[in-house]
Amino acid sequence: MSAAALSWSVARACASGSLAACSCAAPPRAPPRPPRQATSEPHARFKWGGCGDNFHWAERFARQFLDAHEIDIRDGNYEEYEEPTTTELTTLESTTAPPVVILVDDQPAPPNFTTMTPKRKGRRGRKRLPRSPRRGRPTRKRFRERYEYDDRGFRHRNIEYRMAADDPRFDPQVDLQTRLERLRPLIASANLMNVRFGRKTVSSSMRTKCTCHGVSGSCSVRTCWRSLAPLQRTTSELAREAARAGPLRATRRAARAKPRLRYVTPSPDYCEPDTAAGSLGTHGRQCNVSLGNGPGGCGRLCCGRGRKALRHSRLERCHCRYHWCCRVDCQLCRVTSEEHYCN
Repeated sequence: MSAAALSWSVARACASGSLAACSCAAPPRAPPRPPRQATSEPHARFKWGGCGDNFHWAERFARQFLDAHEIDIRDGNYEEYEEPTTTELTTLESTTAPPVVILVDDQPAPPNFTTMTPKRKGRRGRKRLPRSPRRGRPTRKRFRERYEYDDRGFRHRNIEYRMAADDPRFDPQVDLQTRLERLRPLIASANLMNVRFGRKTVSSSMRTKCTCHGVSGSCSVRTCWRSLAPLQRTTSELAREAARAGPLRATRRAARAKPRLRYVTPSPDYCEPDTAAGSLGTHGRQCNVSLGNGPGGCGRLCCGRGRKALRHSRLERCHCRYHWCCRVDCQLCRVTSEEHYCN
């Protein structure tokens, strides 16, 4: 979902002129197809024009932003990145001008030294992420804090540790760090397949839009461009694909498998009680039979186990009338209600 939203947003931003690094998409080489609707001009000419969504540039940007870190983990090139710390003073070479010193860690300046003020973080002074020595693309090793954990709070700090702790394929005697080292390449491979599938879903939603030009509303010339479908349509398609996601298998056939969303460890079964996941299950849960498979409906909450209906009868006041002055007379009516509970 993040890969699809990122590529879609960047492609639209390029077409709208919001980004200085990109512009409209280049026109396709193939000629535009004739319109489906019959026009008043049978010999109307078609040409590429307008400002199409630049998905090619957006896909390249999203690939550099999301894939580099996962590729390093998958290939075993991930190393914990540590910031270099020093408290020494660095001086420049001696010249005729007074020496310049760079202050580190707020150290006081020695006498007869000129202090260099730090540059503002502009376009040139902005810090950049370190480059991967093997491929030369940006990585995310600076964000090593997401991999720091303690024995008490790791379940709520990183999903990878929760997956390693709850994976039933590991022996209970295997420690958490060993589990994580084995799962990280698989998780990275699944993430790569999922982000590529998200970008492919956005790319497949590209459609041709046209506008007519002519005298008195005629369509003598038709200008066409390529545009992405609304993001809501893409997210709905990804939600349907997530319901049929398959497990990631560490085999050679997995590379030739049909593109689809993959997962490493199955999600907890919230239909049954699971103390490790904090789920109480849906046994005995009250549901709404009129909602069907919607949120709160019996078709979804009961997980195919069926339901039982309980009828409750109670007395309520009804047909109340106000009499002057000042009395309200009511009758007692028996009301029967039906409530449904999951088996």
